[in-house]
Amino acid sequence: MRLTKIKLKHTIKEHSGALNFVTDAWTSPNNKAYVAVTVHFEQNGIPVCLLLDVMEVACSHTSENLAIVFADILKDYEIEDTAPN
Repeated sequence: MRLTKIKLKHTIKEHSGALNFVTDAWTSPNNKAYVAVTVHFEQNGIPVCLLLDVMEVACSHTSENLAIVFADILKDYEIEDTAPN
């Protein structure tokens, strides 16, 4: 199933349970740093894993740079201040 970003935002924002995030960072052969962020949760008893974004990271994979990218993605999906009910 392919979700548009608008539908994906709605699905994530409306989820009342826990959201779990995974990041994967790497450097491409041309020395550009990237990070991918996925969200994981359970919906109607079914595990769901969705790719939120793959972004280039400024400079290198420092904890500060990764945190900035992660925070930007959460803001983009309007879930930076959400917590399970």
